[in-house]
Amino acid sequence: MSGDNLHQACQSLNTNLARYPIMAVGLPLVGGFLSATPWRDNAKIYYESARKPSWAPPARAFAPVWTALYISIGYASHLVALRTGPYTPPLIRDFAKTGLGLYGLNLAFNFAFTPIRFGMNKLGAALVTITGATVSSVAMAYYYFKVDKHAGYLTIPYVAWLGYATALSYDTWVNNAQGPAADHARKLGKDVNDVVQHARDEIKDAAVHIKEDARDAARSINKHAKDAVNHASHKVDEELK
Repeated sequence: MSGDNLHQACQSLNTNLARYPIMAVGLPLVGGFLSATPWRDNAKIYYESARKPSWAPPARAFAPVWTALYISIGYASHLVALRTGPYTPPLIRDFAKTGLGLYGLNLAFNFAFTPIRFGMNKLGAALVTITGATVSSVAMAYYYFKVDKHAGYLTIPYVAWLGYATALSYDTWVNNAQGPAADHARKLGKDVNDVVQHARDEIKDAAVHIKEDARDAARSINKHAKDAVNHASHKVDEELK
């Protein structure tokens, strides 16, 4: 496809997204459904059998969460596409087109994740893909906020969920993948945990010493105070005599 044809296709898509909200919402919903459905059985097997962190969500949570997020970003794209028309200030129009371009890139990463992760079971490639989706979603949200703050707010849950999904994918890769890179990541993670544990132990010991020193200081102050009171009392008694 030539550059002119690609530009015309993007312009046509932007126009349709602006004109038909149902199309804007339907695009991510249909794309997500088509990219995930063939691998549904694989996804359940691979996800349940993988070693996961304690904060990993149950498999049944993904479908309703993604449905809600797709509706949210779909409608956000409609709001942004409304600002691509000829009556929009040129700078805002450029921001809108850039945001929608990033949206298209983001959906490409998003739709590619499930076939890579659960179709081919490529943990490393899936991590790269979901990271690309997260980075592009942040950039997309940045431009959306410049165009329409409501569209920007609608993308925040999506960006947050992708960040969470990226962390989950990284943990899954570290704990399940094979190869030098995964081995190095596991070793690095162990080293970091050791450093954190050592720091915690040092802080705990320091806190114990501080507590003991404070207790000793309080006892000393209390003793000196009692001695001072007794001394003053003796002085008063002597004066009275």
